[in-house]
Parts: sequence; structure tokens; C-alpha cells
Amino acid sequence: MSNFWDDRYRDGKYIYGTNPNAFFKEYIIKHPIGTILLPAEGEGRNAVYAAQCGWKVEAFDLSKEGWNKAIKLANQQNVNINYQIASFDSVEYRPSQFDVIALIYAHIPKENKTEFFRRLLPFLKTGGYVLFEGFSKEQREYQKQNESAGGPKDIDMLFSEDELSTIFQDMEIIKLEKCITTLSEGIGHSGESAIIRMIARKSHIK
Repeated sequence: MSNFWDDRYRDGKYIYGTNPNAFFKEYIIKHPIGTILLPAEGEGRNAVYAAQCGWKVEAFDLSKEGWNKAIKLANQQNVNINYQIASFDSVEYRPSQFDVIALIYAHIPKENKTEFFRRLLPFLKTGGYVLFEGFSKEQREYQKQNESAGGPKDIDMLFSEDELSTIFQDMEIIKLEKCITTLSEGIGHSGESAIIRMIARKSHIK
């Protein structure tokens, strides 16, 4: 997978743009500033925006090319982000280090979803939040109509409400909804799309 993403990010253009995801932006500007982790952060658009808002930012991704572009973007905006080249199964942080973990289009193979996402939860403070946006399984229909709609072609890498409810069953799910929206996030996410959003709170120690 690192080779796949390196190839995708090697182009000088920012595939998903340099502006933050709209759902992420709306949440970040309303939430008290703190510490945030961005897994599968790619080219750094959300990490850099959070840093601009005053958050202490940690991020990771498999792709060295993604890291290069994220650091370049951070330097252009004169902010600091701590970004590791790492995978879900190898990354390590301190217990209860983060106020928020934001999973923005973090699509991974079906066999790893539950294990990898749950592996992050000890790094979240009690009372902290998981913020999630990704493509729902209905996205396959939108991909057929528009190649630029984005998302994996493997339906098992897309998400359902039941799946997220199961993965995050030990958390208090505050919001979980599917919707159809028009994305304008570079050439990688462009056009009408089927997405799913979740906000969940870690209400007790696990």
C-alpha cells in the first residue's frame, strides 16, 4: 500500500487539495483547542489547518511522498506538525495523549479495520472524541457515474453505519449519519458522493 500511495502523491499537485475537509474544519473551529491525532493523513491538508488553529498536531501515514508534501505545506503556512511515516499497526503514542482522533477518509482493508481503529483508542483521553468521515458503501454507484468521485473500488473498504457502530461499540456515539454531498477536494474527491460521518466520545477507560 505504501507504493500505491507514493505513486499517487508523487505528482506535484495536491491530489486532495490544500484546504481542509469541510466536516473536519467545522468541528475543529468549534472544539476547544488541544491535542489531535490524524491517522492516514496523506498530503497534510487537515493537519496543517489544525495547526493553524492552534492545535498540537500529530499525524502519520504510510507514504513518504505524502509526508514530503505535508511538510512542504506546513512550511508554507509557517506551522509545525509532528508527522511520522508509519502504519496503523506500528505507530506508538502515549496512553491518553490526545483530545481528538480524526479519521478523515482513512480507508483500509476489511480485515484490518476493527483491529487498526481500535488500536488507536488507548491513545485517546477519557472524554476525548473520534471524528470520522469516509465514503459509505453507496459510493460505488457514484464512482460508476463519475471517476473523480473518489474512494476505493473495493466495497469492503467502504463503510456502513452498522460497521462503525460495531468498531466503536465501546464509545458513546453522538452522531452517526450517511448523506449525499458534493465534494470539491482537489482532483481526488470531486463531485457528488455518498459519505458517512461519525462523532464518538470515549466515555470511560478501555
